[in-house]
Amino acid sequence: MPIQGINQPETIQLPGPYRLRRYDGHCELALPGYRDPMVYENSEGIFDIDKIPDLDYVQSMCRYLDANGELYFIEALEEGVYVPIGDVTVKDENPPIAIWRGEYRGKGLGTLVMTAVINRLRELGYERIHGSTVYKWNENSLKMHLKLGFKVVRETEKDYCLDLEL
Repeated sequence: MPIQGINQPETIQLPGPYRLRRYDGHCELALPGYRDPMVYENSEGIFDIDKIPDLDYVQSMCRYLDANGELYFIEALEEGVYVPIGDVTVKDENPPIAIWRGEYRGKGLGTLVMTAVINRLRELGYERIHGSTVYKWNENSLKMHLKLGFKVVRETEKDYCLDLEL
């Protein structure tokens, strides 16, 4: 369910061979991504080998994100077909982004996706993104957020909290 009273686009085209595709209920596509220790740790701030996410966990996460924003799969064009490689949720509080496949990390895709989130929130009339959490070990994510204009508003031993005026 997208943001109440707002029609969520089926796709948002990004520069290059990438797009955001509206979540369609197939959360099982995200399971391999969230079973990657790096993705899970950067998403949840913890990694416990005994608590690797199962399908129920991913279903619950997708239901929550879909009910509280516009959930999209990040897709890349591979051999003429778009394939899911991550997910992002358009929302004004801590919009989560995860790039599941390692070969797409560290190449600027996160910046493209977060720019699309910022543009979509502006289009919807939001004036601020608040409470974005970046864990201290995720230096690439921190660099991306700062490059996009986010400001650190709070720092703990484990993470940074960032806001962006739109």
